[in-house]
Amino acid sequence: MIAALLMAAALAATLLPASVRPSTAPALSAGAAPRPRSRRAQGERERDPPFALSVGARSERKRDPPFALSVGARSAPKSKGAEPVPEQVDVVHALRLLADEDVDGARAVAEPLLAKHPGDPGAKLAVGVLRLFEQRYDEAVSLIESAGAGEPASYLALARAAREVTKGHVRSESEHFVVSHPPGKDEVLVPYLVDTLERQRDALERALGYAPPGKLTVEIVNDVKELARVTTLTEAEIRTSGTVAVCKFNKLMLLSPKALLKGYDWQDTAAHEYTHLVLTRKSRNEAPIWLQEGLAKWFEDDWRGGGEPLSPVSAALVKDAVQKGTLVTFDEMHPSLAKLPSQERAALAYAEVVLAVEKMVQLAGPAVLGKVLDLEARGKDAKDAVATALGMPFDSFLETWKRHMVARPLPKGGDHELRKLRFKDDPKQGGAWAEWAEIPDEKARGFARLGEVMRARGRWSAARVEYGKAFERVGARVPILSDQYALAALQTGADDVAAKVLAEALSWNPDHPALHVHLARLLVKRQDWKAARDHLLLANRQDPFDPEIHAGLAKALAALGDPGGASREERFGRILLPEGHR
Repeated sequence: MIAALLMAAALAATLLPASVRPSTAPALSAGAAPRPRSRRAQGERERDPPFALSVGARSERKRDPPFALSVGARSAPKSKGAEPVPEQVDVVHALRLLADEDVDGARAVAEPLLAKHPGDPGAKLAVGVLRLFEQRYDEAVSLIESAGAGEPASYLALARAAREVTKGHVRSESEHFVVSHPPGKDEVLVPYLVDTLERQRDALERALGYAPPGKLTVEIVNDVKELARVTTLTEAEIRTSGTVAVCKFNKLMLLSPKALLKGYDWQDTAAHEYTHLVLTRKSRNEAPIWLQEGLAKWFEDDWRGGGEPLSPVSAALVKDAVQKGTLVTFDEMHPSLAKLPSQERAALAYAEVVLAVEKMVQLAGPAVLGKVLDLEARGKDAKDAVATALGMPFDSFLETWKRHMVARPLPKGGDHELRKLRFKDDPKQGGAWAEWAEIPDEKARGFARLGEVMRARGRWSAARVEYGKAFERVGARVPILSDQYALAALQTGADDVAAKVLAEALSWNPDHPALHVHLARLLVKRQDWKAARDHLLLANRQDPFDPEIHAGLAKALAALGDPGGASREERFGRILLPEGHR
């Protein structure tokens, strides 16, 4: 029986790779599953169990044979034509539903089975894995261990890891989300994270006509090691692809921005991950990786009103790849963008697929996206669903999309290099001077280095002169140079120079948090409270652990008539101050 359970657990996943996992639930309301996926990716070990593919694309294959025919449910010899016993069939069915992340469907099968057969190892295994998906980790470990099935598809290791990583976490709840985070500074993320996700839920319900019922858990983890433990990615995959969040096991797992030197776009990332969950449930987990990622990228900023879906860097990557014939193919994207060999390839893949979605909307309007998902939910292959929704053969759409990638105008700054995510605990991140190496002109680098020396000595006027020389040679494209030049100008009373430099730099580097913080410092000085608040919120979307952001927000919100928000931000500012300064 144990051998059969192991086979059942494995086949429940291997027959449903992360791309396909067709739901066996009878209807969407029964709990169509969130596709496991990963936004961006020294592994102690190679860990790729059958269930482990974190993001998948639907493979072009026929549906799997009925599970009862594909599992050797009995280890004892059977006579020809013997049927597996009903309890074993239910175990496999429940595990396959969980492999498809259909938690409600699995619960409806597994819990009555355990109630009827409380001592049955298979029932214990099925409910134990269900408890993992419900974030009831103590029960998950106990039930899977008592099933005596060893390590079926690494569920036991994942349950133990999740229990250990989240031990001592603080929980906060909103109407539709539960945030679990380490005690301490990550508290400052919670109100912004909840607001982002609630807004994204509303935006997707308007756009797609669907919002998942119930509450979804979001677990914030401290570092890359913890993210690797609670997902099925290795540390190496996380660092290589720049993965910072994963949607899997009926929850979102988010790397704290404190794990990166300059933070990252953590609010858009959370919205992106949640979008995957909504897409998966609406399509009944039938959307391929290119469509899943394209749609998630397309919708990820809807919580804040939407905007340009393509960054200048990504647009340049696409044009270069089209010219060189080095586009990431749909096959390469499978099973996960987190498994691509570099951050550049991952960024290119995201750009390609979001442009595919953009072209679909241009051809048939925004409603086409929901139509494609509905067609997939009704059993159409993705290619057929796209073709039907657009009213054109899929191959013709591909040709149109490729022309679009060539012809689409570059956003400003398209010739920038990719700014890679830099993890704090990565010895290869380059040190404090690494950003200055971005200055392309050798003489400008020399002026900038001398400016740094003057700044370190407190000679701000001299620093301003040297930074200015460097700025005159290379302009506002290098954010650290522009920021330090503006800061030196502020320190020496040249506010107008600082304002001009910061505005120009932000036009090239709209996501660089220090530029927003220092412009907000100037705006506070001028008592332009609304503009100061807006720039501080933009900085907070990238680097939320800078105490100046929250101290500035406290002043701005108080001036704008929000004493509650001001009090919260003042407290956050104190939390983030170094020990001895609070």
